[in-house]
Amino acid sequence: MKKFTIFYADDDDDDLMFFEEAVTSICENDQSSIELCLLKNGLNLVDSIEKNNQKDSVVFLDLNMPLKSGFELLEEIRSKPKINSIPIIMYSTSSDQTNISLSQKLGANYYAVKPNSFKELMKIISNAIRLNWENHAVDTNNFIFNKIAV
Repeated sequence: MKKFTIFYADDDDDDLMFFEEAVTSICENDQSSIELCLLKNGLNLVDSIEKNNQKDSVVFLDLNMPLKSGFELLEEIRSKPKINSIPIIMYSTSSDQTNISLSQKLGANYYAVKPNSFKELMKIISNAIRLNWENHAVDTNNFIFNKIAV
């Protein structure tokens, strides 16, 4: 069983808890090994990624956070040669096309709209850990991660 690391930065406690519960449930149901690094803001995210630079990892970034926005963090990660290839999924309640387009322009791999159901969240996370990111080419015509089937 391979170990997978998820970095998730979000300032909303409820969203962090919901995400953590989904990861726990996936680990129990699928016997997956997921290390989850939850961050209340993006200030320590880049350092955390650099310290734990795992081959099998993905970043979920909330767009609207104080101190550093998801867009600022996306730009910062993409500017760092050591970690610029880590897969990044922008993760927001917003389905605004401007946010989606900017995420794509700044180098996100995908954009996911936060789901209302636990089952849908589990599907998003499961797809993120099952995707072979090394050999995966992002389809710019299908940038919304919620629609990806793995």
